[in-house]
Amino acid sequence: MKKINKITLVFLCAAGLFFTDACTKNYEEYNTDPRIITADLIDVGLLLTNVEADGIVGGASYGNGTYGAYCGMCKRDDDAPFLETDAPGEWDFEYQSQLNNLSNIIYLIDGKANKEELANKQAIARILKVWAVSKLTDTYGDVPYSESCLPKEQAILQPMYDTQQSIYADLFKELKEAAAQLDEAKVSYGSADLVYGGDPAKWRKLANSLRLRLALRVINVDKALATAQLSDLSEDDLLSTLGDDAFVKNSTDYPQHMNPRYYRIINYETIQESVQTHMVMINILRNYDTITLDPRIKIYADTVKATFKGGVSPNGYAFPNYDYRGSPTLGMVTEDYKYPWGSGTVSEISDLWRVPVVAPAVMKCSEVFFALAEAKLAGILPAGFTGSANDYYQKGIDAGIEWAKWFYDLTAPQIPALMKDYIHNPAYAPGAPWTDADVQNYLDYKKIKDEEITAFKASPMYTLSGSPDEQLEMIINQKIVALFPDEFQGWCEYRRTGYPKVPIGPDQAALQGKVPRREPWPTREETINSKGFNDALSRYGADTRLTKFWWDANPLHLIFMCG
Repeated sequence: MKKINKITLVFLCAAGLFFTDACTKNYEEYNTDPRIITADLIDVGLLLTNVEADGIVGGASYGNGTYGAYCGMCKRDDDAPFLETDAPGEWDFEYQSQLNNLSNIIYLIDGKANKEELANKQAIARILKVWAVSKLTDTYGDVPYSESCLPKEQAILQPMYDTQQSIYADLFKELKEAAAQLDEAKVSYGSADLVYGGDPAKWRKLANSLRLRLALRVINVDKALATAQLSDLSEDDLLSTLGDDAFVKNSTDYPQHMNPRYYRIINYETIQESVQTHMVMINILRNYDTITLDPRIKIYADTVKATFKGGVSPNGYAFPNYDYRGSPTLGMVTEDYKYPWGSGTVSEISDLWRVPVVAPAVMKCSEVFFALAEAKLAGILPAGFTGSANDYYQKGIDAGIEWAKWFYDLTAPQIPALMKDYIHNPAYAPGAPWTDADVQNYLDYKKIKDEEITAFKASPMYTLSGSPDEQLEMIINQKIVALFPDEFQGWCEYRRTGYPKVPIGPDQAALQGKVPRREPWPTREETINSKGFNDALSRYGADTRLTKFWWDANPLHLIFMCG
């Protein structure tokens, strides 16, 4: 018995030594949770796809009237635009969905041995991060930036709020460096990039065009900085054709990927549309009541549904009559101010915008041309830009018309099912069901004709005229049309220029009809990041929607009351 125990003991000790040695050799493997995804296993292409799908498709403006009421794009019947309220939506979205993922792409590539070969992937993430940060700071002003979205080992729990001025300085630096970093000879994202398929040349144009956008943001507070940012650019460096436009089409593969206007119809089984086209938008497209309509009006708006001026509209549309009418921004006003803009008497957003697949954009070439027209008017374009302000203005309108035709071609094939299954289906709406002939009638009316374009280009609207301020107003008015439905960028244009002139009723809410200059910081920040919050508050003096931030320095902030 003792002999057996002794032999057993020797065996166990030997086995212990063997297994101890084995565990030492494979210690990391045996002691690593196989469910943990380590940095070397992360596909940055998947991160980018997620960011683009969330940020461009999921987080885009679709013309819901939230900020559209401030810049004259569109408005909601049920909105109260002049309340003093907490608005953490953009804050949460950018930090949680966009900036964390984009920062991770940048840091992950920095840690790879072949990071030089991955320069395009990092540069594209840097460009998209600038786009995301610009929306964040243009919403709130000073925000956590240099101490936010760091690697976990460097994380700062209470990051400071960087000043908007310092943020913009870094955004300009990032765009220039990222554009220089792009290299056509190196690997890129390919199909993982939903915008350009990883094309470095197009991403470089977008980086430069975003720099142009942000340069004009600061023109009223630091004209020298704006001028310097344009000094190394040429027309060839910028978005200049529809093929350069940065957008992502919706998809029908998943509910969140659809056009939310369409998803609302099929999910809530309602065709009611609460968004109306704004008076400013309609007046611009009606050529301010001249006899020559801008042909794009049919793409952006539908004719009124009520019996009004043009007679009874068959099935809700007056095809032979240009019966378009917009609403001012009303807010909380008395009933006598709301009554003239009742349901059915104001144009709703065109049903072309309610199909499953549209094309939310980061930036379009039409915006670039209007930016160049303004920069030329302001005298900040370098000598290499040989066009006049009017040349660029007309190129912007031309690009906008070409885009509207492209948009019609995208949406028209989707219209028959929308109209017959939902909009003009008696199960959803009163009236006779639409036939194929009715659908074709609608599409024939909506299609932009060459003769309409020719007539419009012969009208005074197509040529800049008047004083520099009047020309700037013409540029911004047309820019608002081209930006639609990106209400946020429209709000930015209004805040920095004072245009368009938006008619506002005698609002009785907290802001008394004054357009907000920013959104207040999320209320929870005062508790969870008190140091950063209070430092920023000491610089601003107040945390309200009327508190101006750094680049908001244009004194032209008038309220145009509607009668």
